[in-house]
Amino acid sequence: MIEQLSATPRRPVPKMVKRWMLIVSCAMAILVVAAIIVWNNPTALYVVATAMGRWSCGLHIEQFEVRSVATPTLVGGPSPSTGATLGDGTPILFLHGWGTSKESMLIQMGWFSTNRRVIAPDLPGFGDNPLPAEWHALTGLGYVRWIEDFRVAAKLGRIDIVGESMGGAFAAAYAAEYPDSVRRIALQAPAGLVAPRVNEFMREVAAGENPLRITNEAEMDRVIGLCFQRPPPVPTAFKTYLINRAVSRAPRQQEMIDTIREFLMRGNTETLHLIRAPTLVMYGSDDQITDPSLLDVYCNGIEHSTGVLIPDAGHVIFSDAPQMTRTVLSEFLGVQ
Repeated sequence: MIEQLSATPRRPVPKMVKRWMLIVSCAMAILVVAAIIVWNNPTALYVVATAMGRWSCGLHIEQFEVRSVATPTLVGGPSPSTGATLGDGTPILFLHGWGTSKESMLIQMGWFSTNRRVIAPDLPGFGDNPLPAEWHALTGLGYVRWIEDFRVAAKLGRIDIVGESMGGAFAAAYAAEYPDSVRRIALQAPAGLVAPRVNEFMREVAAGENPLRITNEAEMDRVIGLCFQRPPPVPTAFKTYLINRAVSRAPRQQEMIDTIREFLMRGNTETLHLIRAPTLVMYGSDDQITDPSLLDVYCNGIEHSTGVLIPDAGHVIFSDAPQMTRTVLSEFLGVQ
């Protein structure tokens, strides 16, 4: 026996539901169109992606006026305005390397932003802080004095410093010049000394070349290969944005590298003995830029220093070996 089922009459969809369905459909369409526009707009994609990165690491952008110039700065951690502090309360200042920006320190800042105040400025001439037209390019000592002006403007008090590559050279020079302003310094693949073993990159720099110059995608891929043992994936739109920015700043970048070249090659040679702060020095075993033979030179020159060679890591050790880098840094800085 076959039972025939009668169709259930359809109830009319309430007008309010129809309206919300239309709103949701329109919103989805707008999001899809916006995503297509952003993906095909390198600047928009970079802005959106970095904003998401900041949010995921608990960071935000603040401006600090240094020498009458607003300095874009990544900031995170307990706010001094509320009196909230965790750990020992010492802020950590992050100093980026040549050709990069505050965003390159974002991952490391995220490691410590729940326990300590973390702060990373765009150094003059980098990132969103281009050199004012009336400024000459800064020398190594010029950057060190600018960092002190920044520390005062940001009301940081006594600080820990984590510096990468050029930023590491600045951190060492700063600790020698302003010993009372520093508690501890961590140097990651720092430049600033003559290496016992001179690699190809160093020979090119000594010959007056700029091996980190970027004018096209092939040069960018070459630079990425120099910096990383395990290069991270970089979307084409990101590359386009960074290449365009590098090309637009090429004349001033050349002036900057010509002015600071001598400091990056040997600027800390005569001042290491002035560093009183406990110092952590880290290099990757496969660094093609600042040769790891510099590890002993830094450690032998700084009295209270600890050297760590990170195996199977290139110049950007916190990317190639994030877990080991985080563990070593956390122990040194006293962050659980």
